[in-house]
Amino acid sequence: MALSIPESERDEHRAVLWSILAFWTVHVVVLTVIAALVSADLSGVTVRRIWLSVLAAVLCYAIHRALRPLRGRPFRQIAVLASLFALVGSAIYGAVTTAILYYGIAYPQMPYFGPLRPYTINMFVEDAFLWLYSFFSWTALYLALIYHFDARERERRLAQVEAFAHKAQVRALRYQINPHFLFNTLNSISSMMWERELDRAEGMLVSLSSFLRTTLEIDPAEDVTLAQEIALQQLYLEIEQIRFPERLKVEIDIPPELEGARVPSLILQPLVENAIKYAVAPSKGATRLRIVAHRLEDSLMLRVEDDGDGPEIAGGTGVGLLNVRQRLATRFGERWSLNAGPGRTEGFRVTLGMPLQYAP
Repeated sequence: MALSIPESERDEHRAVLWSILAFWTVHVVVLTVIAALVSADLSGVTVRRIWLSVLAAVLCYAIHRALRPLRGRPFRQIAVLASLFALVGSAIYGAVTTAILYYGIAYPQMPYFGPLRPYTINMFVEDAFLWLYSFFSWTALYLALIYHFDARERERRLAQVEAFAHKAQVRALRYQINPHFLFNTLNSISSMMWERELDRAEGMLVSLSSFLRTTLEIDPAEDVTLAQEIALQQLYLEIEQIRFPERLKVEIDIPPELEGARVPSLILQPLVENAIKYAVAPSKGATRLRIVAHRLEDSLMLRVEDDGDGPEIAGGTGVGLLNVRQRLATRFGERWSLNAGPGRTEGFRVTLGMPLQYAP
């Protein structure tokens, strides 16, 4: 099975090849223009220069391949190594150029240059520095390219880390929801079994099983439709209605056109739990719990309220409200709102807002 190459590496490879092709094409064009001004044999000079530029391109690609395994090192070290490789490349290119143009072509055609000089170390050094500018220029372009791709790769990895951190934070906030509710439910089932209310205990156990199975199937980092969120709350409320058959009355008012709106999964759960804990549980009579949704311009507004006479959660600093605040801030940045306080006449009300979004 062939190993796939990441898209970022393919993009980088293509960019390097194009930089080599473009640089040495311009190199050939410039030298051809110069040759046109001083030489009558323009076609011959151009052909020879093209073949030599192919050699230069091969040397540049070799520099790239030599540096590729070293990319984990600091950029300064890469720049130093690239400069050394450019020096080696220019020395090789200069020696080959002299061998072809001076010893292979120019001298046999132009013997009036005088006796053929032997190739010395001084000529090698001169050849190397003659083409060093060209190789250093391409190396600078190459270093700019890899710096760009390294920066883009760091940004990509940082985005991944932030995404993982976001998911971990959402999971941590979500896991704050269940312990209190689970403890109360299991305690109620135990009490019913002790009092021989086996039918109620069995009904609560089945409802608890359905609720836990449904919540565990949901990715906490993903949104759900408002209809799905309300269905989850109805599963939860079915359990609580078994605990408080005479005291808990539920009303849900969700316009059909908002059922497909996207909301963070279980975002209403802490608010409904608070209503049960602070309004329904301590009350002696019937308590009405309402879940309402409406649209306000480009925002989805959700409201959870009760008409109980339980203690207020001052300032919205309870664990449940703090959980909701943190999840909204994590999900929507600054595009959210949450107001908690006494209802218009009695009880407690929490209203939260978020951008109105639908699945694409």
